[in-house]
Amino acid sequence: MELPGLKVLLIEPDKKQNVFLTEILMDLGFRVTTAKNVDTAIQKLFRHSPNLIICQKELHDDSGFLVFSMLRNNLFDYKTPFILLLNVFSKKDLLLGFEMGIDSFLFPPFDREKIGNILHNQLEKSNLGKTDAVKQFKMFFEATPFGIFICRNKKIVETNRLFNKLVRLGGKSKPNLLITDIFDFETDSANEFNLLRCLNGITKYSSFRAISLQSDSTVRFNLFLNFVENDGASVKVTGLLIPINDIDEQQFGLNNFKPMTEFHNKMTAKESKPSENDGFFTNREKQVLKLSAEGAPIKQIAGQLGISERTVEKHRSNIFRKTNTGNIIEAIFYANKKNLLEIN
Repeated sequence: MELPGLKVLLIEPDKKQNVFLTEILMDLGFRVTTAKNVDTAIQKLFRHSPNLIICQKELHDDSGFLVFSMLRNNLFDYKTPFILLLNVFSKKDLLLGFEMGIDSFLFPPFDREKIGNILHNQLEKSNLGKTDAVKQFKMFFEATPFGIFICRNKKIVETNRLFNKLVRLGGKSKPNLLITDIFDFETDSANEFNLLRCLNGITKYSSFRAISLQSDSTVRFNLFLNFVENDGASVKVTGLLIPINDIDEQQFGLNNFKPMTEFHNKMTAKESKPSENDGFFTNREKQVLKLSAEGAPIKQIAGQLGISERTVEKHRSNIFRKTNTGNIIEAIFYANKKNLLEIN
């Protein structure tokens, strides 16, 4: 069973297993990248975007279970299978791994056919998930009452109809249009710097308050950017656009889009009404969600709340699980719809 051209990341296999597995994976047609420690593995995950990850259970400083917990959100976002490599079969390890959501396991005896079948099945399942996700996103892209666009580096490559209407592009977006051609980031040096950080993948989420159009400084929006992936020389970023005053809503016929107005009001209101779903999130999860909605990166959230970045990741993972969503923007949409965004 050949799997040509696909990339696999091997995390800390022992020397003997490393040679053995690398030979089998290359024989199957994989391009193999290895990582000697967790920090290197995280760097290579973002740099090389592997099709799947094989991680040794027993690591020098941590465990394969902990590595999976650290990477869980990114693996879920990119539909990347995570396979745990065991030195010996252990029912307890398998039960724990399945409970955590680990996709599959490799354990002795190892042979080419067995490994090939496991990897093929995981990749096939991953591809089906990506296909379904693309279909759902396409439907959401046009049906949502928010202006949405996608950038490759600075170039806007896809927009929905509402975005075109909001920024006065008419029915269709113009080719080769840059995000800086539409929005004025230069009047505020902080905005200019934050855009640069997001477009280079330094921060995953950035928010811009009351940013104006280049064509009309009186028209202003709240803009949210989400770093999606870094694929070689191309960086993909998605954007969400919300008008900030009633004049714009009337002018562009947005009064029919009640969810947009409600979302904006909840993002900017000084006081919030009691949630109808108290107890759905913990208070800490609500704090993490609200700060994420404001565009704060994980490091900033950790500093502001006085907790570790790993704890922030854990809370975000719980939020995704509770809302059955794959990224923070979807979680914000869900929380807003259910009136869960504010902190009591």
